[in-house]
Amino acid sequence: MAPVERIVKADQAGRLNLGRKLAGRSYRVVERGTSFVLEHVETVHVPAEEAWLYRNAQALASVQRGLQQVAAGEFATGPDLDAARELAATAFPGEEVQDGETDAG
Repeated sequence: MAPVERIVKADQAGRLNLGRKLAGRSYRVVERGTSFVLEHVETVHVPAEEAWLYRNAQALASVQRGLQQVAAGEFATGPDLDAARELAATAFPGEEVQDGETDAG
């Protein structure tokens, strides 16, 4: 495809209108001497509450490792609830808790 060149004029605030076809895209502004070049760049928007993960290489590596383990069918063994129930029974005799029941209610 042949390059398309056109002249656009910045408004009083220094903004360029590139037209509806290019609306919403992100561009890198490259200054070359007295010239400027706009290079289209792909961007991904990450919610603010998740951005910390991408700034923390160690945490991101841990999450990626966990996802690989899940994909490979590698799961950690869950807690032994029967042993926990027995321990609770010896620590708090006479206070029997049934499955699904809590002392908060």
